[in-house]
Amino acid sequence: MKLLGKILWSLNVLVAIVLLLSYISPMVDPTKFWPLSFFGLFYPVFLTINLIFLVYWLISKPSRSWLSIVSILIGWNHLMSFANFNSTTNNSSPHVINVMSYNIQNAGWAYSRDKEKRTERSAEFIKFISEHNDVDVLCTQETGFFGREIIEKGFKDIYKHKLEKKGATIWSKYPMGDQGQIDFGTNTNSCVWADIILAADTIRVYSAHLYSNNISRDAVEVLDNVNLNEKETWSGIGGILNKYKKANVKRSEQAKKVKAHMIKSPYPVLLAGDFNDPPSSFTYSTLSESMSDAFCEKGLGISSTYGGRIPFLRIDYIMSDQDFDVLSYNLIKNGYSDHYPIRASLILKERKEDQAN
Repeated sequence: MKLLGKILWSLNVLVAIVLLLSYISPMVDPTKFWPLSFFGLFYPVFLTINLIFLVYWLISKPSRSWLSIVSILIGWNHLMSFANFNSTTNNSSPHVINVMSYNIQNAGWAYSRDKEKRTERSAEFIKFISEHNDVDVLCTQETGFFGREIIEKGFKDIYKHKLEKKGATIWSKYPMGDQGQIDFGTNTNSCVWADIILAADTIRVYSAHLYSNNISRDAVEVLDNVNLNEKETWSGIGGILNKYKKANVKRSEQAKKVKAHMIKSPYPVLLAGDFNDPPSSFTYSTLSESMSDAFCEKGLGISSTYGGRIPFLRIDYIMSDQDFDVLSYNLIKNGYSDHYPIRASLILKERKEDQAN
């Protein structure tokens, strides 16, 4: 038993160290040192293991529980970006802005070579979109021709900003003024922006889809056929790491471009989209600076926005600058994409003050 205790304590020390490394990850630009971003990606896993150790030591030997307690408390802000228990603020003001962000994977779930199945599934997807017609601004990602058809049939009375061959789009119930894009040099990964003209204000909305890791399929293949004695397994792991490194560097560059553009906005800013990075990342740290994350403000529970096989991934966001107050945040779990749609209600602070007066 003494040997088992020593082994478990050694493992606890190791997991506490990697948890601390995940806290450092958002501070380090992947273009300078990318491996730290790997620790940030698996923050939820390291946190969960530390919590398991905490419970184990509290039951078996409380004097050893201090390590997990300290390592978790040091990263309290990270914990709040992973799990939150805030309440929604009720507000019936006409100035409330309802925003949805959704990586629809080009509505691939609805598309089928079987025409009957395609018709049936398309109708179901359109019905889902139409059920959220109270949304004022809809930002979508991975939106090709088929996906746009679905949205146009479900989201009525809209203005739209969609660049040909660009996957990020903005759809609005309000008229649009200036529009443009931040060119990433690719079609799928893109960022578009539009000035939305409200009744008494103008705001600038960004819909972003940052560089994808493109490792999900490779990771599944390695996990399904894992054999550490096989050369192919290690070759597969090496390929995944190379792709992950490239993606992190790309996202770092894209995030800095988007942030530089947002800083110059003459209007209050809303940013929504698929960042392909968790909160414990340099990408998130860059884009969230001086911004409010709707989940952190009004989220409830754990918001895992990615529906694939990697658990606990929150990579889709709605953010607002300090001109807004966040009133609510909701995650909508469905199976129409490998991402879940997210919604938030916000109000401009000056409008909130006008209403109070």
